[in-house]
Amino acid sequence: MPMDYEIFAANGAMVGHGGLVVFDDTVDMARQARFAMEFCSIESCGKCTPCRIGAVRGVEVIDKIIAGIERDKNLIVLDDLCQTMTDGSLCAMGGLTPMPEQSAVKHFPEDFDRPPVAKAAE
Repeated sequence: MPMDYEIFAANGAMVGHGGLVVFDDTVDMARQARFAMEFCSIESCGKCTPCRIGAVRGVEVIDKIIAGIERDKNLIVLDDLCQTMTDGSLCAMGGLTPMPEQSAVKHFPEDFDRPPVAKAAE
């Protein structure tokens, strides 16, 4: 896809601040989606509830999905949460934070359906 604002928008993508992050095919996109949501939870100014609380809950829900806990149910919860953040956040950060999560679930569903990683014995 050519690097063009209009073409990106027509494909449901966004250039945003002009930066691009590129991953190879070994990256776990579920964990990258979690990272994006966690970034928002840390950087939120706290003014609006969808961003302030939604991002924290988003990290928790993605953790459950990655752990294999009620995956289908939590994917629905994540989708609802992302829609609430998109529709209800007061600024672009909160409103656009769901884009990486929604994109990862749509384009890399297999990364959200992996067997849970066993923790090493301590």
